[in-house]
Amino acid sequence: MSSVSDFFGMAIAGNALWKYFLLLGILAGVVVVHRVLVGVVRYLLRRRQAPEGLQKSLATLAGKPLGALIYLVGLWVGLQFFTLSPGAWSVLRGFFVFASTFVAIYLLTKLVDVVFSLWKERAQKTKTKFDDQLIPILSRIVKLFIWAIGVLLILQNLGYNITSLLAGLGIGGLAIALAAQETLSNFIGALALLVDRPCEVGDRVDVEDISGTVEAIGLRSTRIRTLDGTVVAIPNRKMADAKINNFVYRPSIKNQYTIGITYDTPYEKIQQALAILREILGNHPSTAKYWAYFKEFGPYSLNILVIHWCKYTDYQKFLEATEEINLEIRRRFEEAGIEFAFPTQTVEVRGVFPPAAEG
Repeated sequence: MSSVSDFFGMAIAGNALWKYFLLLGILAGVVVVHRVLVGVVRYLLRRRQAPEGLQKSLATLAGKPLGALIYLVGLWVGLQFFTLSPGAWSVLRGFFVFASTFVAIYLLTKLVDVVFSLWKERAQKTKTKFDDQLIPILSRIVKLFIWAIGVLLILQNLGYNITSLLAGLGIGGLAIALAAQETLSNFIGALALLVDRPCEVGDRVDVEDISGTVEAIGLRSTRIRTLDGTVVAIPNRKMADAKINNFVYRPSIKNQYTIGITYDTPYEKIQQALAILREILGNHPSTAKYWAYFKEFGPYSLNILVIHWCKYTDYQKFLEATEEINLEIRRRFEEAGIEFAFPTQTVEVRGVFPPAAEG
């Protein structure tokens, strides 16, 4: 028994042998805990049928980044049983601060991958490809920012004065920001379009005095193909502040016009004209809602107000439906003997004419 205690009590580098075995035991326990944790995460992901991108990101997060952090914690706990000189403790403390900061930053970047993988899964369900292109760029920017902050923290912990470095970076960043002010504002405008979604690729829109179909939404500009066939590029900063009329989201297209019939049309014919209009509009398959009323006595016609809400939001189909309705109105009015009015003017001449000269 004493031989065993003598064996474990044997000093190596000023520390008993049992401390080394304890450190190995702690590290072995850390390995087991990490593998169990990875297995549990993978099992839960498979059971919940998580998207492939999310599974990959979470598996990576639970792998090396989390494992490295657990190993560092286990190693630090095991070393607490050792007797070391103040200089050695100072070196070890500096190493652990550097390593733990580095691992924490790495862990945060992998956590960013998890968040953006969730966003990517949602973005793939949308029609626009803009957010699919933007997500990888934003992910890199966020991770670059995290690494920049982490490097500054590491330098500060190592004893470097980062105040002058930050001042230099601030002046350089200000110069870059001023030089790229327009590009940066366009990029922020692109983010606003992505979050607010006033329009997407393929939408028929009016933007200020430009009318057409959104063809692409980039990081700098939005391209709209006009009805003339030309492509207009609008900077995203202007798109974010512009009044955008999106025709895709309207449930119907409103068509309002006035039908004028002649003043000599008798009462019964006016009633018949209203009945014809209401029958045509009510029976047409494109009609979502309609109004037809004798509205006013115009300067040269009896005016019937017609408002037709067409449920065909495609503009070409709307025009086809309007054409069918107009042709049918023309045909039925001709059959009923109802005349359309047109601008007329009656000139009345009054005065005394001289008598005709005798022959």
